Amino acid sequence: MDDASLRTALLVARVAESHGCLQPGDWPDVAVSLVLEGNEDPEIAELAGLSPGANGWDTEPLVAAAYERHGVPVPGRDESTDLITRLMADEIRARPAAITAPMTRLLARIAPPDFESDLANRCFTAEEYLDCGCAEVDLGFETELQSTPSLGLPAALVQALARPLRSTLPTPQPPHGHHDH
Repeated sequence: MDDASLRTALLVARVAESHGCLQPGDWPDVAVSLVLEGNEDPEIAELAGLSPGANGWDTEPLVAAAYERHGVPVPGRDESTDLITRLMADEIRARPAAITAPMTRLLARIAPPDFESDLANRCFTAEEYLDCGCAEVDLGFETELQSTPSLGLPAALVQALARPLRSTLPTPQPPHGHHDH
């Protein structure tokens, strides 16, 4: 794995963390995927050796050191949404979801009403109508989301980064009919 790919992976991890979608206990899986791709950073190796029950006291100093070493900033809102979209598009292309509009549902989860990303806000607005049948939902929008450019990361790493995000999606198709949020 080259430096650019590692930096992209760490940037995506930082975004997922900032949305509360990547917990300390998720880091060992992500780090193992990085090690298997040939990463030799001592912090990544140490993270890979932690148990899945790791807490922030264990992971935070290691993660902070890796971010600092690779110059990984906290991305802005639009870049954050773009990175999450590209990660989940890669994940859903590899492992399709059992529900309609998984990307819209997922991006809506990270977009509180005051979120400063037009894309996330469009998803937040559309999600309410996905299952109610009372409005025409633009499924072309979902196709557009799923066809975003790939991050170009290895499949196992994409899966490790996307697993916590994907866990926020319903597994069966939600019932149709209007519901209040």
